[in-house]
Amino acid sequence: MKMFQIINAISAFTKLAASDMKMTDAYRLQKLLSSLQVEIDFFNDQKLKLAQKYGTINDDGSVDIPPDKVSEAQAALDDIMDVDVKAEYEVVKIPISDNIEVSTNDIGVLSPFVEFIFSEDA
Repeated sequence: MKMFQIINAISAFTKLAASDMKMTDAYRLQKLLSSLQVEIDFFNDQKLKLAQKYGTINDDGSVDIPPDKVSEAQAALDDIMDVDVKAEYEVVKIPISDNIEVSTNDIGVLSPFVEFIFSEDA
């Protein structure tokens, strides 16, 4: 699995985690997120280092990168996103019948981590 698969799923995980679901499903999802947090923290740490190396971090957290450094900074970020990740986790099965609102795109980025199933398969 590549780092970008985890990072691209963060927004969808946020929506999914905010949904009402059975306690057992919520617990399994939280365990999954906890197992991925190490990778997310690593990415955020590396991204901060890149921001410090190539640009200026503003008080509001935004980063200004000089135009002559943008392509170099983007290449370095792409390298991090392409890192092979050995995250250990179990795919979480969540019944479609739960009160969950996600988009088609969300389902796509969540597919390595979450299997949405019909409730009779749970």
